[in-house]
Amino acid sequence: MKKIFLLILLGSSLTMYAQEPEDALRLSWFAPKGTPRSNALGGAMGTLGGDLSSNHINPAGLGFYKSGELLLAPSFTMNSNDFNYLNRNTTSRDSKSNFNTIGFVFGEGKRKRNWTSTAFSITYNQVADYNNRFNFSGRNNFSSYSEKYLEELVNDQADTLSALNNYIFGSSLAFRTYLVDTSADASGAVNGYQSLVPISTGVNQSYDSYTSGGYNELAFGWGGNIEDKLYLGASVIMPMVNFSRSTFYSETDATNNVNNNFAGFAVSENFSSRGWGLGGKFGVIYKPEAYLRFGFSFHTPQLISFRDNISVGMTTNTESYAGTLSVSSDELNEGFAGLREYTVATPSKAIVSGSYFFASPSKPSQPLGFISADLEWVNYAGTRFYANTYDQASTNYYNLVNSTIRSIYKNNFNLKLGSELKLNGNWMLRAGAGYYGSPYKDEEIRASQITISGGIGYRTNRHFIDFTMVNTAVRDGIFPYRLNDKPNTFASLTGSRLMFNIGYGIRF
Repeated sequence: MKKIFLLILLGSSLTMYAQEPEDALRLSWFAPKGTPRSNALGGAMGTLGGDLSSNHINPAGLGFYKSGELLLAPSFTMNSNDFNYLNRNTTSRDSKSNFNTIGFVFGEGKRKRNWTSTAFSITYNQVADYNNRFNFSGRNNFSSYSEKYLEELVNDQADTLSALNNYIFGSSLAFRTYLVDTSADASGAVNGYQSLVPISTGVNQSYDSYTSGGYNELAFGWGGNIEDKLYLGASVIMPMVNFSRSTFYSETDATNNVNNNFAGFAVSENFSSRGWGLGGKFGVIYKPEAYLRFGFSFHTPQLISFRDNISVGMTTNTESYAGTLSVSSDELNEGFAGLREYTVATPSKAIVSGSYFFASPSKPSQPLGFISADLEWVNYAGTRFYANTYDQASTNYYNLVNSTIRSIYKNNFNLKLGSELKLNGNWMLRAGAGYYGSPYKDEEIRASQITISGGIGYRTNRHFIDFTMVNTAVRDGIFPYRLNDKPNTFASLTGSRLMFNIGYGIRF
């Protein structure tokens, strides 16, 4: 297994909890959600227009509107995850209902100079759903969660006073409960730190985490239509992120030896993160023929200011060594949860799109349907964290965070395909697929997301209703902890996310 480096804390002045590399992927590596029509078409909406999802994919598509529209679109999602951790298989399930999209567009079809029509839209869309559960366990005789605390103290060359008080969300909890203690040389002088976990004989490890919340975008978009040939658009994006995670991790002695000074320990963490920010999306669509369209859109990095709260508790049983002791970060922080504030620049994204409309030979001016494709490039390794304070220690810390992101993530391509066929009357049949490549440089983490979708739509001059089903197959690696001096062990995740999405709209 390739080595994946841990973020090393930069001194006792930084008592905040370490930023994890996964925090970067949470804001970029997902199959974006949209309107029911967009979801049914695999998200391949880059050149189609006439749908509120244009505000979040290619705002030039708003230029196809020549009248108004209002849309409401709730969804229901079921998650099923299978894990393999240290050759042990476990399964977890979770479900949640949400509002995917709500919004409206005002279109004007009156000709003004070269402009055939213009449109303005406001939409609120959940692009990522964080509701999920990750649960796995196994026996490990190679490494221990406790070693991350050792690395923290050794790398900082921390004295015992610092070990007691300066790492209240990590090593200080381990030191106060004697999960980690000082070591001594032959003369009895303290010469470092040691973990009381008997790694060589094995420990039973268990990881259980619930996540909730979502990544939402409030978009204000404009689109224009020039001679029904060239469409231009831009949208101002206000991202709003709400993420919570409740994690319980434990290790117990696999030998049941009551005389080895270790029975087990457990760490519980409650973490919440709230953020809002600003970004932009720009696009163009060109229609050289009635049956052919090409498009390009660019999504700027979104600057999101975050405010995190974290509380950590630990209970350790070292048997006759020190018995059972418990301590929490709140106790060491005057009764308050820890607070961290920082800013993230999400990856930029570029999308090249094309679509072909086909019709009956007897009625070439009345399309029967289309095939559409989007190819997008995402700069996963370009995620950047910035300190909201300007002290040198915080700046150095986030520089290291960014260096770590560059070292373990790569840029990659995603491909989305969609097709729609008009049936008899006002009915339409839709299908789509999407492939989201791995963001990891480590090829042993075989990560991908594949979406298969389908749906039906019914449309009249004033009303429309769409129903969609999307299944997302996820392969990923979940790390219960990361170490700097050893290869890291991860749980292989094979997951399935089934979403039911319905939308009702009114044209005016």
